[in-house]
Amino acid sequence: MALGLIQGLTEFLPVSSSGHLVIFERLFGVEAHTLAFEVLVHIGTLIAVLIFFRVRLSAIVGSFLRSPFKVSGDGENVRYTRLGWFLILGTVPAAIVGLAFKDYIELAFASPRWSAGMLLATAAILIPTKWAKEEDGELNLIRTIIVGLAQAVAIMPGISRSGSTISAGMFSGISKSEAAEFSFLLSIPAILGAAVLETPEFIADLSNKQLGINYLVGAIIAAVVGYLSIAFLMKVIRKGKFFYFGLYCAAAGLLGIIFL
Repeated sequence: MALGLIQGLTEFLPVSSSGHLVIFERLFGVEAHTLAFEVLVHIGTLIAVLIFFRVRLSAIVGSFLRSPFKVSGDGENVRYTRLGWFLILGTVPAAIVGLAFKDYIELAFASPRWSAGMLLATAAILIPTKWAKEEDGELNLIRTIIVGLAQAVAIMPGISRSGSTISAGMFSGISKSEAAEFSFLLSIPAILGAAVLETPEFIADLSNKQLGINYLVGAIIAAVVGYLSIAFLMKVIRKGKFFYFGLYCAAAGLLGIIFL
């Protein structure tokens, strides 16, 4: 339950949910979670995204099904179809990295000190957003690739996925609100892909009834808290306070290195 709470709080806040889970387990002697647990609580946060952005997602799916290859020109349907393709394209880098370096990524999850060090890297990404120019550029092919590459880097524990992708969007010229929304929407295929990849281990773990119940409770908590976290972060971004999370990550990373 506690890990589900941490997942819900930190999945969308730019402070690295995976890094916090690794550090929390070591500091408080909590039994290490499996990748199956990681997938299930991520599904909980996925539900939060689907509910929060249900209107936008419905428009994307509807436009994509009506005219999947009409991506040029103006009009609401064209913009939503284009956004659908951008989501697919933005997912490709993370998919390649996740499949190619799966074993190395799993090893990184076993190192709390690595996670703490990567929190410092997240801080280095977030703090400069204080000086990012206020721009209102639209999402395009180049900006999508930049954000997708940022998401690929954030596969490692301790590097925030939302922090990296939102920052990349802001620095590439996308408006703050649109960068945040695209980051959240981009988490959908990433989470689904991870869930499919870990299905065998997931099924094996759920054969333990008590373990399965614990995981389910964690997923529900992650979904509820994740929804609230999205709403909170959107308000913070609109107020221009996104860089504050970088200060937190710097403090958490330093403390983690010292005490782990």
